[in-house]
Amino acid sequence: MRDFLQQAKQTHSCIAIGELVYNPKTQTLHQDTVAIDLEPRTIELLELLLTSVGHPLSADTIIETIWQSKFISKNVLTNRISTLRALLQQHLPEYDATKLLVTYPRKGYFLNPANIRLVPPAKNHRRAITAQVANRKNIKLILAYSLCAVLVVCSVTLASLLWQRQEISTQQTRHQLLIPKVELLLNRVDAIGSQARKYRILVKAILLQQQVEYPYTDIANQDAPSYFLDPIGHTPYFPGARNMQTSDYELNIELKDGAEQGTFKAQMNLIYPATGKLAFRNEYTLRLSDLQSDIFQIHSDVAQYFNLPAPSASTWQLSDVHQKMLFENVFSNQPLQQADEFAAITTARHLALYEQEPQKLEAYLTQVQSSFDVLPDELSLWLGVLHFKLGNLDRAKVLLTTPDGDSRIQNALIYTFVSHIAYKQNKLEQFRLNYMESLVALLRVLPSETLFERLSQSESKETCLQPWKTLHVSLTDQEIISRWKALINEYCTNVANEISPNKTKT
Repeated sequence: MRDFLQQAKQTHSCIAIGELVYNPKTQTLHQDTVAIDLEPRTIELLELLLTSVGHPLSADTIIETIWQSKFISKNVLTNRISTLRALLQQHLPEYDATKLLVTYPRKGYFLNPANIRLVPPAKNHRRAITAQVANRKNIKLILAYSLCAVLVVCSVTLASLLWQRQEISTQQTRHQLLIPKVELLLNRVDAIGSQARKYRILVKAILLQQQVEYPYTDIANQDAPSYFLDPIGHTPYFPGARNMQTSDYELNIELKDGAEQGTFKAQMNLIYPATGKLAFRNEYTLRLSDLQSDIFQIHSDVAQYFNLPAPSASTWQLSDVHQKMLFENVFSNQPLQQADEFAAITTARHLALYEQEPQKLEAYLTQVQSSFDVLPDELSLWLGVLHFKLGNLDRAKVLLTTPDGDSRIQNALIYTFVSHIAYKQNKLEQFRLNYMESLVALLRVLPSETLFERLSQSESKETCLQPWKTLHVSLTDQEIISRWKALINEYCTNVANEISPNKTKT
């Protein structure tokens, strides 16, 4: 991270953004000598991004800094980012604006350091020095300047070599940051034929896991509260898919029994939701004997369509153990294989939904943490949910939040968990803040009109419960549903007690 804005102010310099020049003193952006008109909010956004070049600033941080509020809709920021990016693209047509102003999902926005540099101030004193040297005709002074020039050249050369070495060491990390992610909704797998219907659950589970492991797609499903309340299941929908309002692209698969035993025909359709039109389609033959690698081809083709890096094969291998987990809910008592992310997440999802014996939950948590040197992001969230279920609030909070204390995922249910933890710990300010964050996150699954109508109402237990009653959950077990309803009911009771127009603040 580099604070170009502060450096420019201290050295009375300007800042080059590609071929554009920003003057912090006058707060103006120029292309050659022509000033580019900027709105005040756009100037504030640009200057904030210039304080953290190469390092993502979270949406929450930007909103709180510029709008002095944590409760401005993230759509407002998204629109402002789009405005600035469009302006850069207009005046820098030879550049890719998405790589100038980079969106890094779940982390924030940043300016690419490869295109930002300081422009030194005009050195008006050069002429005076030159004249003085000429007038004096002092050969020693000339030699001294020459020696200084040589030293400067050497210093610059050495600095350049050191910079290049450092650049090489960070190239891989930067390369990953500069690749814009694609938000993809895994929507549904429709099955035709008895075998296709039977194995649909396995196809869904494998494809979801492969996408979760891939760092360049942002799985929109994870932003739906029902993602953490849905089993993989035999229904057509992926977890969370039934509730999502927006995504960049939507993926659907039509699965049919194949002509040969042990094979299926699969048609993958990639939809552009903004228009409902087909963006990409391909057909595949899936073999039960090699199902993981055949589905991986779908995953690879999607990445290729978006011009993203080729995905790497998973470290886990599909086995009878994995299939029994999904088909029969049979979970082996044997220790997890090292770094078997598929088994770990599948087990965690099952335990979160169905298991009520604390001993089994605790045994799994002990086992899984010894199976991974570094916990994958998705698995961390599920472990956080399990710790929350056990009442291990401190540990749950660590797993569900970033080091700064913000939710690791823009999911209303996770915000609710974090808010509930804060309430139990008597941290009422955090309780209220995370409650408001959960409302904003509900924009991902509720029409904006519905949410605005909700926000226009006074806070109460009923208004708190209102959005949750509209969610579609694939669970059919009424006992499980009632347990989650009881939690939300308790939470909304606390909201009514602590967040009320009539409540006197102390």
